[in-house]
Amino acid sequence: MKHRNTIVTILLNILFCIALLWFFSRNAFLRPYLGSATKEFCSGLLLLATLYANYYILYPKLYRGHTSLYWLSVVAACLVAGAVELALGYSLISQCHALWIKEIGAFHYFTKLLFLVFSRNLAFNFFPYMLRERKQLRQSLETEVKVVYQYARMIDVCDDDNNCRHIPADDILYCQKNGNETDVHTVDGIKYTRYCTIKYLSQHLGDEEFVRISPSVIVPFRHIASCDGKTVVMKNMSDTEAPLAFDLDTQRHPQAAAAIAEHLRADQADTEAAQPDSKEGKAKRSPSVPPQGKLDTVLNYIREHPGCRSTEIIAHTSYPKTTLDRCLSDLKRQGLIEYRGSKKSGGYYVVGDSPFS
Repeated sequence: MKHRNTIVTILLNILFCIALLWFFSRNAFLRPYLGSATKEFCSGLLLLATLYANYYILYPKLYRGHTSLYWLSVVAACLVAGAVELALGYSLISQCHALWIKEIGAFHYFTKLLFLVFSRNLAFNFFPYMLRERKQLRQSLETEVKVVYQYARMIDVCDDDNNCRHIPADDILYCQKNGNETDVHTVDGIKYTRYCTIKYLSQHLGDEEFVRISPSVIVPFRHIASCDGKTVVMKNMSDTEAPLAFDLDTQRHPQAAAAIAEHLRADQADTEAAQPDSKEGKAKRSPSVPPQGKLDTVLNYIREHPGCRSTEIIAHTSYPKTTLDRCLSDLKRQGLIEYRGSKKSGGYYVVGDSPFS
């Protein structure tokens, strides 16, 4: 992909150069005709030299630290290019306009044409400046977004009312392309919208915790239950719903199946390593029964913050999502807590507490 973008950039630059040289060989813009196609071609080369010197040398090295020196260098380059350009065809120009030269003088005539050519060159050199400024602004915004995501682990999305919100990346269940937008589905069953392409979101989330399994779907590794090489089955987040399953596109994403298999093996190895060898230890530290200390912590937080959601409890306790789910399930089984309200606006309450207390 990177090499393809580089080739496309090179081809666009070549086409731009050919178009500009053709224009100068066919059209005398803001100056008299220089007398031959060769001289017109050379004048186009001079302008191309100033454009690319501005884009690749002057702007990157001078603009941010020495703005005044940058503009002085651009003006000087345009002035020199204009002087050389008129010097190439000045003998023919003076012959064609001998009467004019006698009336206003050769020096005044030359400086008049130089001003026209210089103004044209300077106007053309605003394009590299504007392109560089746009590229610099886009890179700065992308860098800030990456820094915020890296340290805060939050992404910006829009809800059904088009209000901007930030949700933790750990709450994402899967992302699916929807036209020019991307639907972000969370583990709580809420769907948000992000106004970007699925390709940009895939690059933004990275490939360490998320994998793109098809041109329209991105899923996190931690929520994948199994993969048979053709279908990716997600972990069941609710006892009342069937597990999600997505088709794996191995042609466009051939490395996705290997990456998923590697993470599944790593998760299985971690689970087996965490299990004790003795039967007594297994009974005491069964992964399906959380420790009593964690249960008490979650219960006390719900008692102090009635109506709280799982994301709030995770932020307070720093427990992994799977650990919290086991704690909530065990507390529900014991009849100590219950979930009240809808998926979007509801929360957890201690049994017996009023939702308005």
